[in-house]
Amino acid sequence: MKHRTLATTTLLLTLLPLGAYGQNVVVDENAFRIYLNGEEVGREEFSIRQIGPSQQGRFFLTGTVDLELATGAIGLAPAMDVQGATLDVSEYQIRVTGTEATDISVRVPGDRYLVRTVSASGEQLREFRAGPGSILLDQGVVHHHYLLNPFLENGPAVSLSILAPRGGQQSRMTLSLVGREEIRVGGILVPDARRFHLEGGNSSRDIWFDNQGRILRLEIPSQGYTAERESLG
Repeated sequence: MKHRTLATTTLLLTLLPLGAYGQNVVVDENAFRIYLNGEEVGREEFSIRQIGPSQQGRFFLTGTVDLELATGAIGLAPAMDVQGATLDVSEYQIRVTGTEATDISVRVPGDRYLVRTVSASGEQLREFRAGPGSILLDQGVVHHHYLLNPFLENGPAVSLSILAPRGGQQSRMTLSLVGREEIRVGGILVPDARRFHLEGGNSSRDIWFDNQGRILRLEIPSQGYTAERESLG
């Protein structure tokens, strides 16, 4: 996993502004264990850091995902730069290694996502709608769901436009609160985790958050996919 950690660090350094390194505040830093149909297949480590006050500051989301699938090993090294309390994406990069080696970069000039994909088959440029109500949740990256935080208090149901650069798709999905439930995280019982349902297409999912907005668990039933946070620390 060292080469993917290095790749993520390299991506992050291209996003960080000069002089920002001494101002980092850790918002959340942990890991998820990944399961497919009940079998553990990998792990995601992630870090969410803030520079400056939340209303005007920047957040940097980075991670590494290592999966051992029936089709072979896959590694993901995502890095994202988001802005202010609304967590608007300004730039995103992900390096995919293994059976599907790919480099993807996303820029957001105004109300557009400009997605550039480079793989063995060549280079592809695509454009998607950005702006209010649009979120980037890439395939196979759990910690990106932190970007749902600004919408968790927006009423019984919120319509969102979800972009997944790896799949080259943008879908309309609806986020709604299911309720509060008990959930165990690393052997510790969280008595009032908030369970949200994100409905739409073939990737509808349930996400559990604690009262600090940290992701505790993610399930995508149609894919047999489950991600469990390792600890509350």
